Amino acid sequence: MVYIRNKRVKGMDYSYLVRSIWDKKKKVSKQETIKYLGRTEKITLDDIPEDYIDNKNIIKFFAKDQNASGKNYNKYVEKVRKDLFKKLAGPGPINLSIVYDEYSDDFSILEFYDKIVKHILYDVGDRWRRNELMIGTEHVVSNRLLGIISEMNKKDVKKKKKSKLLICNPSGERHNIVCNMLESILTNKGYNVYNISPSTPSKDVIKYVANIEPDMVLVSITLPANVQSGINLVKNISKGYDKPIVVGGQALTESTSKRFLPAIVMPNENTLEDNLKEIKYLVPA
Repeated sequence: MVYIRNKRVKGMDYSYLVRSIWDKKKKVSKQETIKYLGRTEKITLDDIPEDYIDNKNIIKFFAKDQNASGKNYNKYVEKVRKDLFKKLAGPGPINLSIVYDEYSDDFSILEFYDKIVKHILYDVGDRWRRNELMIGTEHVVSNRLLGIISEMNKKDVKKKKKSKLLICNPSGERHNIVCNMLESILTNKGYNVYNISPSTPSKDVIKYVANIEPDMVLVSITLPANVQSGINLVKNISKGYDKPIVVGGQALTESTSKRFLPAIVMPNENTLEDNLKEIKYLVPA
């Protein structure tokens, strides 16, 4: 087993990369120093030999704020994104039910979606637009992410309260991973969530709103081609609905946002945590 051991000398913490070895004769575990790393507060992932940089104990050391500077933590987050993308895009089978478990010590569900999954989605979209990713690979990654979210929805669900939220896309919008992330987060917070994405016809969304009478309608739009459809959807919902309508998604810009009135538009720079706070303010669980 390889890990980083700290040693305090005259009030200063110093770190060593060590290996734990079992002595068969003495039947005890002994430590072997692989490398002296220096002052704990100054070490970075670059100080770790390449053979050990992917070791789980090393990764977890840099994940903890108390052991790492912001720079180190950002490097760790970037590494998790790259490693998970590689796993999702790879040919091998994946047990989707345990993927989040590998990172749960370092990321809450909200942080996992916000810092990891969301950025993988952006990266996949950018690569596809630059013709650096085959459409088949894009679909494999997206479907596996949907599977991970589905498995996470089964974990630690709080008892549901009375508040009802409806999540939808405008007609034509097939991208619904963000909708599923929202469903997962909001369900975990105790909301009754009705997720009717993707691409539900406008007339059916309006009928569903009238049927379940939600406390809020959330509309997600990823592709710019679906902005006008989203504007029409908001306009039609608001004719017979006087509760909050919230719109968000990559497709929105500063100029198009004004066209969604009376809906509340979530800025693209918002984190999922920012959006959750706004939702909880408008509709307490």
